[in-house]
Amino acid sequence: MNRTNKPSSATTTASRAQDGTSRADIRRAAFLEAAQKVFLEQGFEAANMSEIVRRAGGSLATLYAQFGDKEGIFLAMLETRMKAITATLEVELQAHTPVEEGLRRIGEQFAGKLVEPDSLELYRLIVGMAKKYPDIAETFMKLGPNKVRAGLAAYLQDRADAGEIPQSDQFETLGSLFLDMVRSPLQSRALLNSNVRPSNADVRTSVDRAVDMFLYGLSGKR
Repeated sequence: MNRTNKPSSATTTASRAQDGTSRADIRRAAFLEAAQKVFLEQGFEAANMSEIVRRAGGSLATLYAQFGDKEGIFLAMLETRMKAITATLEVELQAHTPVEEGLRRIGEQFAGKLVEPDSLELYRLIVGMAKKYPDIAETFMKLGPNKVRAGLAAYLQDRADAGEIPQSDQFETLGSLFLDMVRSPLQSRALLNSNVRPSNADVRTSVDRAVDMFLYGLSGKR
């Protein structure tokens, strides 16, 4: 069969890989990239492991050796996406970024990732799977929302230790509140209306509002 000249996921991923990346790492990245596309296009139950291999290259034996089964590669794909969302938290914590600046960066990264088209489709997919596959939904919570809340709580504790904000034993709850303030106005509309595509400016406006309310409340004092 004559294939088109469109590069496969493996070729695309390999071309982006830096020197020193092992072939196994390149192959894994190609599998995960292809798996995301297949799951979002076909759903979890209809997705076929052979289709992932067809798009990524390699072999079924390699795919099963790396991920075990379809649930394994689905969870690995989730973990990869969640790491992209939590990366900024780690950067701001390690840099001890001043709280207002840090919260704006964290908020923009968090909200910006959530309203990407693939993220919205993945969230819809997870919600649809939750009843039949509760273990997958629980793992999603651990890898994503719970980890983000814990990371933000650690950042807020760091800023409290620096004397920028009052000490509290409720930083995880407060972090959840901040993330909800950032997320809800943007994600909810985009999930309910596929024509809604929040821009970078929309994200910044939402985050600025959330940071001001979170840090200064109704008093508006700075």
